[in-house]
Amino acid sequence: MTERAKVLMVCTGNICRSPAMHYLAAREWAEAADVTSAGISAEVGMDATPEIRRSATSHGVTFPRHRPTQLTAQLVERADLVLVATEQHARWIEREVGYWPKHMFGLKQAAELATRARPPEGDTPAERLRAAAGALLVAGQQERTPLRSLDDPWSLDQGTYDRVMTEIADAVSTLTEWASLR
Repeated sequence: MTERAKVLMVCTGNICRSPAMHYLAAREWAEAADVTSAGISAEVGMDATPEIRRSATSHGVTFPRHRPTQLTAQLVERADLVLVATEQHARWIEREVGYWPKHMFGLKQAAELATRARPPEGDTPAERLRAAAGALLVAGQQERTPLRSLDDPWSLDQGTYDRVMTEIADAVSTLTEWASLR
């Protein structure tokens, strides 16, 4: 049996964007990955917001009770692939671990890179997902792709949550197809 890839999704409070990324990718990549999420300033003790839950439901994703997790260098270092919501999150990770991890990308950046990157190699979805960071890195070295941010919907209207959830769903779908994860 192939070891599943370890994927970490990151945002600020771990109550909006990263849980949406987490549970959508966990559903899409179920056989290939153990997906987790964390926040650089996790709202420990809270749950995912009702607004992001409503937005996720419209994409067929249901969240279990979510317990926000504080991001640590150890979580980053254990992951095969780290997907962040914004450059601010990437910079926080860079300061925390002391370097820019080669397996870290913005979610939207990773999806854009996937449109021109060679598909990751591997016989199983898990092997391909574990190889994804390397394939994305090569594509990024060939043509620089900026880390485009997902807007933070916190305390904004439902329409903003819906738009951000659609951006997350589109990016995850692009990565799923590129790496043949289904």
